Parts: sequence; C-alpha cells; structure tokens
Amino acid sequence: MGMGDYSPGSVWYYAPNKAAPIVFIILFFISGVLHAWQTIKHHSWRTTLLLPWAAALMISGFALREVGAYHQDKLSYLIASVVLIMSGPPVYALINYFILSRILFYIPYLAPMHPGRVATTFVGLDAVCEILIGQGAWRMANSDMTEKQRKLGANLVTASLALQAALFGTFGLIAAQFHYRALKAKVLSKDLQTVLKVLYVSATIVTIRCIYRLVEYIMGWDSTIYKNEVYFWIFEAVIMFVNTALLNAFHPGKRLPRSNSVFLDRDGVTERRGPGWKDDRPWIVTVFDPVDLWGLFRGRDKETQFWDLNDEDLARLRAENKAKKRGVVAGFVDPFHLWGQHGYIGRYLVKKSPAESSIDANIAEDKAATVNKAV
Repeated sequence: MGMGDYSPGSVWYYAPNKAAPIVFIILFFISGVLHAWQTIKHHSWRTTLLLPWAAALMISGFALREVGAYHQDKLSYLIASVVLIMSGPPVYALINYFILSRILFYIPYLAPMHPGRVATTFVGLDAVCEILIGQGAWRMANSDMTEKQRKLGANLVTASLALQAALFGTFGLIAAQFHYRALKAKVLSKDLQTVLKVLYVSATIVTIRCIYRLVEYIMGWDSTIYKNEVYFWIFEAVIMFVNTALLNAFHPGKRLPRSNSVFLDRDGVTERRGPGWKDDRPWIVTVFDPVDLWGLFRGRDKETQFWDLNDEDLARLRAENKAKKRGVVAGFVDPFHLWGQHGYIGRYLVKKSPAESSIDANIAEDKAATVNKAV
C-alpha cells in the first residue's frame, strides 16, 4: 500500500509508515543530546537551551505517530502527534530570535532595534502562534467533531502559520539590515558571518515548512498534500531535521559571547564589557513600541549609548546596574517593577538628596559629552 492510498478505518486516511518514525526518533534524539552537550560545553544557556526541548517535541510526536501506525483507528494518537509535531518548528524559530538578539547585543551600535526587544517581542508573538496551534490542531485533527468545528481548528492553525510567516519576514528584514550595516562598518568576523548565514538558512527552512502547512490547510482535507504522507516526511520531518543538524554543525554558542554585556568595539577587534543594553521603559510599553519610536523622537536612545564610553565609565555603570538589580522575590511580588526607588512609579515618589541629584547630573553630562565627542 502506497503512502497516499486510502486505508479503511484509518483516522489518518492512509496507513502511516511504521519505519520512518523510528528513523526520525533516532535522528532527533542524537541531535537533541548533542545540542544539550554543546549548550553545556559553551555555556550558551540563554541562546540555545531550547534546542533539546524542540527535539524532544519532535521525538514525542514521532513516537505517538509510530504507536498510531499500529492503532490506526485511535484518534487520540493522531491528535497528540499532530499537536506535538506542529509545536516543534515554532520553538526552532524562537531559537533564531534568541540568536539574533545575542548578535545585536554583541554589536549594539548597529542594531536596528533594542536587542532585548527582539527577543521579547518575537517571543511574545511566537507564544501566540503556539496557543493558536494548540487550540486549532486538536480540533482540526479530530474527525469526531463537526465539519464546522474542524474548520475552526483549521482556521486557527492557518492564522498561526500566517503569523509565523509574517514574523519570519520581519525577522529577515531586521537581520538583513543589521548585516548590511555590519558589512559597511567592516566589523563582521568570520564567526559572525557564519552565524548569520546559518541564521538565514534556518529561517528559510522554517519558512518553507510553514508555507507547506499553510498550503495544506488552505487546500483542505481532501487535498493531495493532506492525503499523501510523503509530503509530511519531506516538508516536516526531513527539512526540520536538516535544520537541527545544521545548528549542531555550526553551533551558535561556540561563536557568540556567553554574556550580553560583552560587546565588540567599533574597531571590529576589541571585545569590551559593558553594563548591558537595558531598557528602563515599562514592560507594557515595550510590547506596543518595541523599537522605542518615542525614545528616538525625544533623543532617549543617545542616553543609553554606552559603547563609546571609556572603561572607567563602563565599570561605574556596571556597578550601578548591579546595585539596582532586583532579587527573585521582588521580581515575583512586583513583576512590572512599579515601586521602589527605581520603579516606574516609585522613582517619582522618592526624593533624592542634593548630593544624589548632583551625581546623577554629572553622570548624564559625562554620557552626553562622550557621545557627542564620538559623533
């Protein structure tokens, strides 16, 4: 029986292949274990920690697909497998966002937008994609539901895929703009060029997979794509394994600094340690204005340009940030950092002494003088 032939009584329409899931379970397991080892070796927790998790999602989905191949009338295996496998690629996309964010932290003076906002904005929207998939995939795959309910599920998944495609497009534009600036400034090392190239390939792979799923659900359950298993193995399993293997071969943790506070000097050679590029705006504001357009209009971006300061000023800023750092309990009790001496509301309720005001004024003047001198 071929991969596109109808199998009576099968909730999959066809008889699922029994060998392919085992092959990909082994492949993704090897990749996932290797990613875990590479992450530990290179201490790249903030960038690549989710790579083993993405592999685990794919493995779980393939495992349930394997079980479903022997129980073709069991709808639960189909639903669970679809949800898990559909959840894997968005996690790989999420990792790409983290990688780009780390690159922008490394060369902050060429970043099109705040590096931290690259992560939080795309991560937040990626979470929306996951929610839509979670709510839509099980409805779509559940043949016991009415046609209207299944159509709703398909629409939710389609909306998720369309949002993913839009995210990838925006992500590509940001990466390309940074790449152009870095080439023009001649600060791209061989390692950074490798990371960017891998990033482009990975994003392209995830986009191709996204387009495949988008076409599949737009065409519906009677389409050749949906009824023929070979498309699934090529455009879901094979290309996503190529993606994870690519990240194994050119692991970003090996080529990027471990800390966000390490940045590359304008000479393109010297690595310096700064305070990290902080965004002191309220969290809710950063969601609606990730690029900080209002800050650009008011000139607030110049106040955060630490990369042209001397080593003494950088050391002072690091000490200030360390003093302002909140503990875990404070973050839990006041997640939006509204209160306290440095809170978004509390800062206006605390009166500073003349000495503190004088120090703040001197620091601001030093920053402005340094930035103007560099310009």
